[in-house]
Amino acid sequence: MNKQRGLIIISLIIVVILALLLNSFFGHGKKCAEQECFDSLMSQCNYGSYINEEEQASWKYEIQGKNGEECVVKVTLLQAKEGDLELRDFERHSMDCSFEFGKVAQPEEDLSACHGRLKEDLQELLIKKLHSYILENLDQIREELLN
Repeated sequence: MNKQRGLIIISLIIVVILALLLNSFFGHGKKCAEQECFDSLMSQCNYGSYINEEEQASWKYEIQGKNGEECVVKVTLLQAKEGDLELRDFERHSMDCSFEFGKVAQPEEDLSACHGRLKEDLQELLIKKLHSYILENLDQIREELLN
């Protein structure tokens, strides 16, 4: 009886270890080093990730898979580098973007396809900047409207 119980416990441990190993190899998909690699994965909506190092910010894209006829990509702002450093407040914030199956796009460039905290943060920042711009240029805007 104790021998059987020991075999069952060992078998369960082996199954758990195998499951963890399989998840680490296959669960997260391919990690791309180049944009072309990620574009290829996105066009087929295959699981994978890519870190897009831009001049102003680093973005992480993670293909989450299909949801109906759309491909869902999680976008995370990893680091604001230069330019508008207010973005630093949004580091590690994410949003999910849904694209028509087969479409390849830079997810953070089309906020209408996205939802989540990062989208709300970016929209709030944009509204703040527009408000400041209008206040700074109110006289010029008034002149243009009157002419």
